[in-house]
Amino acid sequence: MFSKYTSNLMIGVLVACLLVQFSRAENSCTTPYNKNGTCISIRDCAPLLSLISKTPLSDADKQFAKQSQCENGIGSLPHVCCPTEEPSVNNGEGNILPSVPQCGKVSPGNRILNGIHPSLDEFPWLALLEHSDIQNDNRSVFYCVGSLINSRYVLTAAHCITGAILQRVGPLNRVRLGEYDLSVEIDCEGGICADTFVNMKIEATIPHPQYNESNRNRENDIGLIRLDEVVTYTKYIKPICLPSALGQPSSLTTGTNLIVSGWGDTTISRESYIKQKVFIPIIDFQECSEKYATRRIQLASSQLCAGDQSFRGSCVGDSGEPLMSGGGKINYAIEGVNSFNRCGIDEWPGVYTKVSDFESWIRSTIRP
Repeated sequence: MFSKYTSNLMIGVLVACLLVQFSRAENSCTTPYNKNGTCISIRDCAPLLSLISKTPLSDADKQFAKQSQCENGIGSLPHVCCPTEEPSVNNGEGNILPSVPQCGKVSPGNRILNGIHPSLDEFPWLALLEHSDIQNDNRSVFYCVGSLINSRYVLTAAHCITGAILQRVGPLNRVRLGEYDLSVEIDCEGGICADTFVNMKIEATIPHPQYNESNRNRENDIGLIRLDEVVTYTKYIKPICLPSALGQPSSLTTGTNLIVSGWGDTTISRESYIKQKVFIPIIDFQECSEKYATRRIQLASSQLCAGDQSFRGSCVGDSGEPLMSGGGKINYAIEGVNSFNRCGIDEWPGVYTKVSDFESWIRSTIRP
């Protein structure tokens, strides 16, 4: 039989538990990555403590820590929104960039001809960025392209994930992988059918911290998309190599032919529903710079030019697409990210962000 003292003690403990639960409910919050969290002292938040103890701390991690601050939390200052949800899937490899032969793998029997459709499993790293069209009942629209570089990250142009595009087109919702023909649900070729495309949710968008949309030069026009969960690699979904993965300096000399692929404008139609590919040459940087200077655009050494006067190259709808080296027996690497262009009209080459100049930023930004 319980004593009066024991009974009062149990009631006291129950009340204390209820008060703690109520306090936590009152201090619920949402993390910068839209996960449920509790506003508590950073000293009591293991994930944030582990993050800020990293050396060196990347710009993305600094930004995340700053955005995690919250008010009226539990415990001593500073207060942060500490995640209470476990990631849905995470194999801890988001900070690992694949090397040859795991990245940029060449499909047997690739057909490399100018201006034709690639085979179903060519360029399996291409990703379509899905926005909600605010001008048309929020229907899905694909405006930009990106490239899968590992199991959690897609590389694209900064202007595709921040700034005016979000107001002019609409918010970025998902990333589609394994797509070929937008007009059909299942892609088939010669009696062989590919897997159904995969739509991936987005956990975070990370434009380069020095990208400035108001700068006409579009310098540092590069960004990362962190997917909400780990990508399962298949024959039709694989990552592309960064330049350093090939173990030799990139050959970006004038006249070198590289490859672009995407779903944008073609010479015969406003938009292609089927993935396109084409060879385009590297253009002399000095010549390209002088040409764009007549439009008051000053190109930087971290940019490169490619394309020619034959209407071959990137066009509207191809923003963020990769400029690739490789093919044949050599694994593909992403040398450039499409920043802006005039679609080859009047001999205006396209301008690409040079990926090799941003590898250190990419490596310091990606995380498990």
